[in-house]
Amino acid sequence: MRTLLLILSLFFTISYAEAQESIRGNFDALNGVPKMHSMEKFVFEEFLNFGCPHCNNFRMLSQEMKEKYKNRVEFIDVPILFRGQADAPLRLFYVAKSLGKAESVKNAIFEAQFKHGVDVFDPGIINYLARSLGMGKEYSRDAQSAEITQKIKDSEQKATRYGIQATPTIVLAETLRMKIGGSMEEFVENLPQTFDDLLK
Repeated sequence: MRTLLLILSLFFTISYAEAQESIRGNFDALNGVPKMHSMEKFVFEEFLNFGCPHCNNFRMLSQEMKEKYKNRVEFIDVPILFRGQADAPLRLFYVAKSLGKAESVKNAIFEAQFKHGVDVFDPGIINYLARSLGMGKEYSRDAQSAEITQKIKDSEQKATRYGIQATPTIVLAETLRMKIGGSMEEFVENLPQTFDDLLK
């Protein structure tokens, strides 16, 4: 009996220690869970859709967090499409990215959709938006290029590989697919806990 109690005590001690050492956050492990405090820096991939109100909400709520961690976390936007959507906003985004203007154009697309109520999947709207942002020439020249087309395909393939079924979905360090449970405010507030557990 004493031996059994000792074994059970050891088991619960180990289980508690393991629980204390687990990465905090609501996620699926795609390729195993990294060890606690094992990374100098890691990649944060945000799969988003320009017509998704939750993506727009996350964009606004996460600005302060992204600024705080910008030297330790590489934030990458991966825009994807839902069935029936034209790819014009993705083409403008990638043209802007090549010019170092991705963040401002991303914000402009979301604001056009959710603040001004225009359909950003209308190619005519995106063409107008490109001109109004001073990128008309570059957009006309590069939007249909093979390079931009390949970037859109690469994003789609990556979303398929990670099993992305809704937006926004976050993938950290190519291993953790974050679930947004509860409110967006709570998710953004708690996300730094996961960052701190991963970073050295």
